[in-house]
Amino acid sequence: MDDQQQVIEFVAANRFPFPGQTDWPKGYSTLCNGQERRASIALPSGGEHWPDIVILDENGVPCRLGEVDDVVDTTAIERWKLCSNAADTINETGVRNLFVYVPMGKGAEALAALDAHAISFAGVREYEIEGPSVRVTPYVTRGDRYDHQ
Repeated sequence: MDDQQQVIEFVAANRFPFPGQTDWPKGYSTLCNGQERRASIALPSGGEHWPDIVILDENGVPCRLGEVDDVVDTTAIERWKLCSNAADTINETGVRNLFVYVPMGKGAEALAALDAHAISFAGVREYEIEGPSVRVTPYVTRGDRYDHQ
């Protein structure tokens, strides 16, 4: 398994929902796209995009999305825009429920890019891989306070 897939699977299993989270909406399900494509969002121009992590609401509609990127570049920014536009705003601040995961030390760069392109998001997270372990550290949270862990 490559590093990106390792992070995707860790985040999906440990953050959507958090272990022990009691307020996770009933009927929500978390899917990973990677080796197998499982859930997509429609593109405005037609076609589909397959976010790294897709949370489906009780009706099977994508509502929360996660993207794991190892670099902050124009390609990543375009994906973030697409995901932001498809994510819902059901949180205490009304921002889009998009979570961006970048390597440790790239949080400031990701935040600057999101803000420069006026992309609404709920959180920027930094990740580290240490052998079989992945550690995720919140960099900034604009959605629910509960998510800053």
